[in-house]
Amino acid sequence: MAPRSRPHPRELRRAVAPLLAVWLVMAGVLAPLRGQSPPHAVPARGAIVYTRTTQAFELGGPPSKLRAEWLVPTPPSEAGPEWRCFAAAQNQLPAGFEQPGFDDSAWTLGKGTFSPEPGKRPGHRTLWNTAELAVRTRIDLGQRKPRAILFQIDHDDGVQVWLNGKKLVDDRGHGTGRQFVAFGEGGEAWQRGENLLAARCTNIGGWQHFDLGMALFQTLPPGIRTADDLQKALREDREAVERVRRELFGPLRAPALLLAGDLDAAGTAVRIAPGDLRDLGHWLAMNVANGPTGGSIQGDLGRLFRLGDLQLKGRAAAVDANGWQVLDVTVKSTPEPAPRDDGKRFVDRFVKPHVWYGFDGRLLVRRRLETRGNQVLVAEFTTELQGRILRGRDWKEHAATLTQRENWQFREFRDNQDAAFRAAVQKALDRGTEYLKGQVQNLRHADLVADAEGADRSYHSGRLALALLALVKGGVPKDDPVVQKGYAELRQRKLIDSYSLGNALQALEALYAPPNEFADLKQGLIDRPRKRTPSPEDRVLMQKWTEQLLANVDTRVDPAFVLRFNYTRGERFDNSVNQYGLLGLYAAFQCGLEVPATTFEAAANHLLGCQSPGGSKLDLDLVDYRTFARRQADPELRSTGSKLTARAAGWSYEGPKSDGELTPTWGSMTCAGITGLSICQAALTEFGLGKRARLIADISKARSDGFGWLAQHLTVRCHPGAIERQQIWYYYFLYGLERAALLSGIALIQDRDWYFEGAMVLTTVQNDDGSWPVELVRFGDDRAMDDTAMAILFLKQSTLPVLTGK
Repeated sequence: MAPRSRPHPRELRRAVAPLLAVWLVMAGVLAPLRGQSPPHAVPARGAIVYTRTTQAFELGGPPSKLRAEWLVPTPPSEAGPEWRCFAAAQNQLPAGFEQPGFDDSAWTLGKGTFSPEPGKRPGHRTLWNTAELAVRTRIDLGQRKPRAILFQIDHDDGVQVWLNGKKLVDDRGHGTGRQFVAFGEGGEAWQRGENLLAARCTNIGGWQHFDLGMALFQTLPPGIRTADDLQKALREDREAVERVRRELFGPLRAPALLLAGDLDAAGTAVRIAPGDLRDLGHWLAMNVANGPTGGSIQGDLGRLFRLGDLQLKGRAAAVDANGWQVLDVTVKSTPEPAPRDDGKRFVDRFVKPHVWYGFDGRLLVRRRLETRGNQVLVAEFTTELQGRILRGRDWKEHAATLTQRENWQFREFRDNQDAAFRAAVQKALDRGTEYLKGQVQNLRHADLVADAEGADRSYHSGRLALALLALVKGGVPKDDPVVQKGYAELRQRKLIDSYSLGNALQALEALYAPPNEFADLKQGLIDRPRKRTPSPEDRVLMQKWTEQLLANVDTRVDPAFVLRFNYTRGERFDNSVNQYGLLGLYAAFQCGLEVPATTFEAAANHLLGCQSPGGSKLDLDLVDYRTFARRQADPELRSTGSKLTARAAGWSYEGPKSDGELTPTWGSMTCAGITGLSICQAALTEFGLGKRARLIADISKARSDGFGWLAQHLTVRCHPGAIERQQIWYYYFLYGLERAALLSGIALIQDRDWYFEGAMVLTTVQNDDGSWPVELVRFGDDRAMDDTAMAILFLKQSTLPVLTGK
């Protein structure tokens, strides 16, 4: 697809007069007026929703020594052969159908994939819903006898394949992309010219599908002497590509949305670079700063997940008479990441080790623009991204070849938290809690079963507590049998680490929360959560857990003055588990257990000392829920929010410095820092200010600076901050954002509705079964149950505001 020739300026002005009037740009003066380009027609604090269709996402290997000639292509395509097909009940296929002389003229015609749902899944073209399927086709295998034949088959369940009546494959298993090699026997079955290829697939229950690809090897590299040798070589090629896929592309991907919060101050471009190479086309298509006359494109995308810095160079053609515009750019990795606002030492230590791949390719975007008043809408666009994924020194090694083609169509505008939004949230909660309840119902589930005797962690019990917290907060009745059984199990578990203890304390506290408390806090009817009254038995248990929790501290500091949690007692801490420790402590405090004021003072001292000392100044605008509600009811209302000067200062996983160098800031850890300080401030306020006025003031300032970091870096398209976490711990970040904002009663951060943005993502990407798609696999565990629980807790707005005023 090539850019169209540029029309004469007079023709251009006549053809795109509406666009020109809006852009206020004439040919030849684009550059000085580029900042005056019209903004996107996205509703205030709202979204534009698109329908995204992926025509191709193919990850192939580098040039291989194995040169396969695909005669029956895979994955299935319209270019594939047409099969004669016969579907039948068990053992009802006609005898001898695999033989060349069999008459199949009465059979129906079809193309792969064969399944019960043709048309509902990509590539599924022909109906098959019986116990058995037979297919036949004739193909020309040429004049040279092949050294080997390769079959790549998607089958569920068993499959058999014949060539000219000779059986070459007989497998009773099932799977996708399975490969079978015919070495000597393939050559025996082959004949010059036309050959009959026949196959049979059976279904014994559950899902069913069938598709078959076939390739010939006319030559083989040295060392390939047997079918096992060829299978090993094929497997190594396949595993090399799958490694790239596994390390760059997870099941979770940002949905087809343009959020008002995505945009820069001018409203003409997405402000923060994508964390996923698959979203590069969206990022470019949404940049409307060039105007209708086009011009050069230069983009600098810094520190993409595992890819480092990418540079885009090319041109935007002029908009044609129908509003179409072509953007054509090259995409190339820089030799190494730029320092940006950091020093070389920081880049060497905290950026380069997480840049695993480079990219060299081309991105073509063709988009149609429409004017909406004094704004512009990207009504539809197509993207084509092709290139090589590279690795090794100076990106000289070819790791994989990427081809991605997509079509995006405008579907609807979403006006912030409207009725459709609220309905979508409730539907997602209903489906999510139903899925999670189904998981918790099986307490022998591998992720929930009690940890082994003698284990130094109790993560499975912590996961059970998190799931129960999500169910109760998500609206499942407390007397539900599954919930009751889960709590009974939790009460008798041996809890060890701070993560598990913190979750368990929160889960028990949730049982005793009064109804309508959240609404009363948001409306200002009460100024703090009400105290809970647990049963005597639960109070004793919570006291025991609290004492265990307070023992799990970093022993390198005196917890009377600086308290920071470790998983268990020892010489370390991190701000992630520290957050769970403080959440558990506050849950105990809310239930009337004695937690001294000095404990919260010491915890605040840690977080104040652990905050990053860096960060630029900014004007910060935070709006609380009551002010936001009044503004929505009366848009003309003049009101004052919390506008103040802050600096953008967040938190890292551990200390703010390592060997004298500032450490990377994470979005999730910044939220954890704000959360911890909010808890400390709320608790200390209940004890009374007294001599703590200075400490409370320091806490308030540090919280504001944390919100300042979020104001600069907030995105819900990935986990913001450090390069190594952009596609990891995403749900954990969203749940942390929910806690940080709600504890302070914050509805808007820099006029951005953080809840709307996150909920739009979660309601859009939810799986059909009610779970949420997993991120890139971490530590060999996909954590699907944890991610689903955290998504529910975000959507429900489960955290109670504690710093609200009345």
